[in-house]
Amino acid sequence: MIIKTPQGELLKKAQLAEALNMSTRSIENYMARGWVPYVRIGRCVRYDLADVLATLKARGQCNAVLREGVANE
Repeated sequence: MIIKTPQGELLKKAQLAEALNMSTRSIENYMARGWVPYVRIGRCVRYDLADVLATLKARGQCNAVLREGVANE
């Protein structure tokens, strides 16, 4: 299921990990530390790629290369 927001789509953890070229475990670690913003809808967790990138950039951790087409799947 794809959830759309005015800014774009909300991604699943695996989609975010693929977009950031990271493992899903790293995403979980970032979540636990409060380094990655996320939205919880019931038991589902989703991520807004733009918010994640802005947060990582503000922390000085945004050196990830995005893969084309990941957010459009």
